[in-house]
Amino acid sequence: MNKIPKIHTSLENFIVWQGGFNEDELSKIIDFGELAEFQKGEVGSGEESKVFAETRETDITWIRPSPETEWIYNRMVNLAARINHDKFQFVLSHFQYFQYGKYKTAGHYNWHYDSGPDLPEHRKLSFVLGLTDPDSYEGGEFQININGDTEKAHSFKIRRGDLIVFPSYMGHRVTPVTSGERMTLTAWAVGPKFK
Repeated sequence: MNKIPKIHTSLENFIVWQGGFNEDELSKIIDFGELAEFQKGEVGSGEESKVFAETRETDITWIRPSPETEWIYNRMVNLAARINHDKFQFVLSHFQYFQYGKYKTAGHYNWHYDSGPDLPEHRKLSFVLGLTDPDSYEGGEFQININGDTEKAHSFKIRRGDLIVFPSYMGHRVTPVTSGERMTLTAWAVGPKFK
């Protein structure tokens, strides 16, 4: 019997990628995020989306592609191509706009998925870039559920400069921030629906 050889490493549930952005670049991303007008993070999509503080308490804004931000998009595209090839092997086409988020005291986002049937595009990989030193805030842990049991979820604080990458269909949350401020840049790579 002919065996099919293993030609790549096992696919991952999630990864933590380090060194994608240096300190100056992280500070510039924060500067871009702080320039825009903030809104409360909503739950749902399209006309059905609404602010629902029991589920999500986050201030957000969008970093759209422009001559000033093109380098952020180019870097994320290059990181996504490398990470996806090595760890996930999904068919991806492009990124949606990047979301800059601030979790202040009591800020949180309960268990949720980044993908779903009501979204206009099919999100396949989620990217969360830590912009804040984890010692500057309390709480605000990122938790990801890889086995269906939220009591056994992986839980950690995202370090400044760490990029968390995971399939958008995986349940995850941010626990309440109890002091300080937690800032992240979130991006979603989209593509054709899984077959």
